[in-house]
Amino acid sequence: MQRSATSCFAKHIAAFLVRPFGEYPAFLVLTALLPLVPDIIRFFLNEMSFVPGRNLFYGTLLSLFRAWLLVLPLCLRQHDRGGEILAVRIAEAIYRVFVLSCLGLLSLAESFLLIRFGTPFSFSVIQLLWETDGRESLEFLKTYCTTPAFLLPAAACVLLTAGYLLAEHRKIRFELHSRKVRISLLFLLAGSGAFYVSRLHFQYALTRTGDFPGEMMRQTATLTPFERLHTSLFWFRHEFSAENAEQLLRTLESVEIESCSFRSPCIVIIIGESFSKHHSSLYGYPLPTNPRLEERLRRGELFVFRDVVSPANLTTSVLSNLFSPASLGSGQSWKDSPLFPALFKKAGYTTCHLDNQAAGNDYDYHDLGLKALFNARSTPLLFTVHNENRHPYDLELLDDYDRLTSRDDTPELVVFHLMGQHVSYSDRYPKEEAYFTPGDIRREDLTQQERQVVADYDNATRYNDQVVDAILARFTDRDAIAVYLSDHGEEVYDYRDFFCRSHDLPLTPEVCKYQFEIPFMIWMSDTYRRNRPDVAAQVAGALDRPFSADDLSHLLLDLAGIRCRWYDPARSLIGERFDTTRPRPLLMGFEPAGNYETIIGRDRKQ
Repeated sequence: MQRSATSCFAKHIAAFLVRPFGEYPAFLVLTALLPLVPDIIRFFLNEMSFVPGRNLFYGTLLSLFRAWLLVLPLCLRQHDRGGEILAVRIAEAIYRVFVLSCLGLLSLAESFLLIRFGTPFSFSVIQLLWETDGRESLEFLKTYCTTPAFLLPAAACVLLTAGYLLAEHRKIRFELHSRKVRISLLFLLAGSGAFYVSRLHFQYALTRTGDFPGEMMRQTATLTPFERLHTSLFWFRHEFSAENAEQLLRTLESVEIESCSFRSPCIVIIIGESFSKHHSSLYGYPLPTNPRLEERLRRGELFVFRDVVSPANLTTSVLSNLFSPASLGSGQSWKDSPLFPALFKKAGYTTCHLDNQAAGNDYDYHDLGLKALFNARSTPLLFTVHNENRHPYDLELLDDYDRLTSRDDTPELVVFHLMGQHVSYSDRYPKEEAYFTPGDIRREDLTQQERQVVADYDNATRYNDQVVDAILARFTDRDAIAVYLSDHGEEVYDYRDFFCRSHDLPLTPEVCKYQFEIPFMIWMSDTYRRNRPDVAAQVAGALDRPFSADDLSHLLLDLAGIRCRWYDPARSLIGERFDTTRPRPLLMGFEPAGNYETIIGRDRKQ
């Protein structure tokens, strides 16, 4: 009798476990398929090779079990559908819409990332989303929402949903009376469930240790959008934790310097955005994108450096390392060293920050990266004055400079951070400043629309030339030196059907060339060159030196004559002790991505 009761109970449990397959087959299939759309795309993008195929198989197991879990709550109600009250049916409909909407948006987002940028959800993607404001989001949507990268996965999601609605309309159900079928389904659930639990354990171990080596991240990235998003979010939370922010603030508050000779009484740093040196006439581009700076070059006041790379192709990662004297090559963390404006301020310089990207945002003090420059606790330690409003175009920053600063004899450090050539390119310059048209882009391999994108980018570059020239003009009658560099490069249909930047490993020589090589130049006023011929000679003799923007702080400290324990003369571009054999590490987000020379196959000894 007891055995019979146990057997009956087991049958009821088995019937309940397989019930989602019989009563909700369409909903189960759709909730399993939607998260797999990105992995199916990746499988075909990689020409159906083994690794994507294996990953798709693993992802299918995970997605199937997750779909079963999502359908299971619907099976908790009574079998008698006719006896349902209206509220229950409405609640069930809301639940289905909510689940499918979340899955569809997640699938659409990652599918777009894979097709357009060649990357799934990653730390870099989360970082970009975190720092994107409403204006940039609208520009992004305007640029990409009508492209095949967005429309194709959207169409796939719509077709899957249409199939689901058709199946529901026909009330497709399965009677699972066969013992073999039930046993097969139970084995399938057991196998996929065991794999699902093992991956949960992996995720838990990852978050407990806080250890994110590249191999671990790649293992996680082989699964489904859920796992990739979860790991990326945790890594983001770990990197941008309150503890790390407090460490940075403690470092800024403990700044000490040994001496300052005020070698350069006025130093200007202009940080551009997404400026490809391969679209600059200063570097041989055939279209006149930098006519004003070329004129300054001919007059002998501008010095253009030929071999400079950015440490990353993501603004936050670049600025974090650019502002910090810490060295990527030695494994130091950027937040363990004081940012160079704090050193200048401590030395007696007036420090002015004019930003057209982050100004006007009320960030909490524990936001790092780009946001660390604008918050209630760090800003007073870094800058004497700063602007509070952004502008449609970069040229308007000069009005902020005139309003915020006074022309006295106090040594001055001025940092301009431009929007530059940030996508959407057509929004970076006034329409009346348009100079190039698609007809100027002599590329038969590009469509009319693609030539328009290139023309927009070149127009943004020419407008940026006007902005930089106007900034330099403000300091023409001063004893001033200025450094211009871009945070990173940009692809604009240069060698493949792609524009903007990618955020996926491994790096290739072509990605290094167009996304990491950057324009870098130094300008000196007539007064400065006349008073400091030694500095002018040092600058002129360093034009071919291999340099990374990671070492910018040391060049600036050298120009100011600031001596402190964070200054390394071997990292100052114009210094006699500059080390030309230093490796130039690159980052993808905050993850090491290799050395520049190694990736491009260059031998420094040649």
